[in-house]
Amino acid sequence: MEDQNLLFDKWLEKLAEQYGDKPALTCGATITYRQLLDASRRCAFNLIHMGVQKGDRVVLWAINGIDWVVEFFGIAMAGGVATLMNYGLNAEDVSALTKMTGAAWALIGGNKVSAADPKAAAGAVVAGGVPMNHIIPTAQLLKASMDPSAPFDPEAYQARAAEVVPSDTQFIIFTTGTTSLPKAVQLSSRSVLSDLAGALALLRDDITPKGCIALPLFHSFGMIVTFALLQNGSHCFLCADIKPQPLIDIVSENQVDLVATVGAVYGMVTALPDFESKIAGKLKTCIVGGGFTTPTEMMRVENALNGGKLLIGYGQTECSPVISVNVSGDSLERRSVSVGRILPNIDVRIYREGTGFLEQGEIGEVVVKGPITMNGYFGLGEEAQPFDKDGWLHTGDLGMIAEDGLLQLAGRIKDIIIRSGENISPQEIEKAMMEEGSVREVKVLGAPHPIWGESVEACVVLKGNELDEQALRASLRKRMSAYKIPSHFFVYPAFPLNSNGKLDQRGLKADMLEKLRSVFIENALNEGLRILSIQVQNKTYTIAPVCDMVQGLAEQLGFRGKKVFQIRMSVEEMLTERITNAYDANGEITMEVILMPHWMRIRFTDTGKAYRLDDKDASISAKIILANVDAYGTSFAGEKVVGNNLDWQYAEGFDINEYLRYNKEQGKV
Repeated sequence: MEDQNLLFDKWLEKLAEQYGDKPALTCGATITYRQLLDASRRCAFNLIHMGVQKGDRVVLWAINGIDWVVEFFGIAMAGGVATLMNYGLNAEDVSALTKMTGAAWALIGGNKVSAADPKAAAGAVVAGGVPMNHIIPTAQLLKASMDPSAPFDPEAYQARAAEVVPSDTQFIIFTTGTTSLPKAVQLSSRSVLSDLAGALALLRDDITPKGCIALPLFHSFGMIVTFALLQNGSHCFLCADIKPQPLIDIVSENQVDLVATVGAVYGMVTALPDFESKIAGKLKTCIVGGGFTTPTEMMRVENALNGGKLLIGYGQTECSPVISVNVSGDSLERRSVSVGRILPNIDVRIYREGTGFLEQGEIGEVVVKGPITMNGYFGLGEEAQPFDKDGWLHTGDLGMIAEDGLLQLAGRIKDIIIRSGENISPQEIEKAMMEEGSVREVKVLGAPHPIWGESVEACVVLKGNELDEQALRASLRKRMSAYKIPSHFFVYPAFPLNSNGKLDQRGLKADMLEKLRSVFIENALNEGLRILSIQVQNKTYTIAPVCDMVQGLAEQLGFRGKKVFQIRMSVEEMLTERITNAYDANGEITMEVILMPHWMRIRFTDTGKAYRLDDKDASISAKIILANVDAYGTSFAGEKVVGNNLDWQYAEGFDINEYLRYNKEQGKV
């Protein structure tokens, strides 16, 4: 007999008994743990009363909010299957997914389509097969479910609840696979609550009393972190608008000490003007979805957070979703290159076709077995499922288990692009582009991106001589969601072929990445590419290591002899001048190295008293610096002097573009 504690109803009931009238969720309004249980049961009863049958698939299409959480539980507790839609999808995609799963009902709230036209949102699910009288606004259902005086028949509810078992499919999440058709992952309360138990066994000390979820709840990762906060009795704040500024405001206004969002958002948060006053030093736990572009970027962000530990996890929707997770006790160095410790209640191994399971330290495919795995892909036959005959789920990801037990990833077998957490099928985009009259051949590829994780890029061979990119983008916008449209279109006279006469995809991708680097470098250099930023506080900082670092960088950039000496001396004099003379007790100076198309700039900005090198009363240090730079400029914020720019021209014959391309390939920039 299955453990009934793995039902959402019993789980919420236990939380209500433990935490009662403590605040559970806030998103505009606040709901307590007791209210969450009561509202979820009333929602289930309302759905049953309206006619939802056990096993009916119910579309839930809304932004993060209390209505989303209550109605997710309500659907599952009524015996239905919550079919979770990305609120950023266009109408055509929602229609196709609704039809694909045979959904019979739809709960519609805020989303991309309804924001522009509520009738179009309803029309999308009707086109997918949902009757018009089976469409319910989420706000209306929440209001009825939160009303303690509204009709509620406990016996009718319990009769249906008794039919639900933990292994039943209770919700569907879509994840794009290697074909143009999305896959509908079927999950249960058993798989999710088992995953939650395993994750909390590792993260128990890292879950704090107040947390902010800036991840979409229609993704299983956003859902599981929300559940972790609830399991801990924490107060969970939901971000409806997942952007850096709303997140930073929620954290500051509510003394939140845990945040869950994607790596790119953490990076953007550190660049906000109020980051230092509102965030730095205030967070304890920073859970990361999607990882960081490089270990260096992760280290930079964690140092900026000043005490907050970045915890990256690894998982798949098919595994509910967490497979492994970093904990705060692991060093930053290890956390930056691994995806953490494997959950204690599952079995994870490394497998290679023809060889079998591999030893520690060997790279192969990550395979998983345990209670967290899905019930399979909806509507697909056994041959399309990722399970082998022994019950191992094949993730399609390459990895290894290191000597310290931490899991490290080494790439993907699967041909998908992950952009800001969204799985994108290249074949879907290729099919749409091949239907354009101007395109003869197309290959869609992913490329590393500093904000999105990966960008979508298209290589095309044209039927004619010119590409009308504006017209092509306009056409694609009518047929797919905006995040799937390629960032760039690279035109080729013909694609490279291998010795067998087939597409040389590796060669094409290498060439595309080279073209893309040229685009990025050109754009970055035009604005100035910052490659180093160091903050120096008070008089406690040792100047010598900074000068050594700058000297080494100058030599890499082709500076020689006297020029290198001048650069080092200028930095040393500048730091000495500002640290010694500008502050009594507090203050901070930031030194940035910025690469420009034809010169290197070292910029000094600080929070001490206003200072400029070319002031008429300039010090001896200032005069030394000015005698050694090729160009000097002052930075202003309004009328206030905030910084000094010291510029040195590159040596004749030095090509900064080639330098950046080489170092990008070596992983140094």
